[in-house]
Amino acid sequence: MTTHDRTLIFNICVALFNIILGLAIELVLVGGSFIFLSKFPAIANGISVNVLLPFILFAGIILAMMLSVKTISWAIKKFDLKNKLEQKAIKRYIHEDL
Repeated sequence: MTTHDRTLIFNICVALFNIILGLAIELVLVGGSFIFLSKFPAIANGISVNVLLPFILFAGIILAMMLSVKTISWAIKKFDLKNKLEQKAIKRYIHEDL
């Protein structure tokens, strides 16, 4: 198996991981905000869901991206993938300070 093949498989796995992680974080944030607003109806009456939902979704996307980069860089270091993948793919996730 060549480095290019391993990198292709790695990128497919990362894409699937990002989709699952993003959906899970969005589900938790939207569900948590629904529970929070149902427990405090005074706040729910003051804030429209149409205004609040885009901010929750944007926060979820940012949180998912940050968590994804940290997790993937951890996996690269843990399983010693620096030598097995193309350097261009490694540089996306691991930034070594010179």
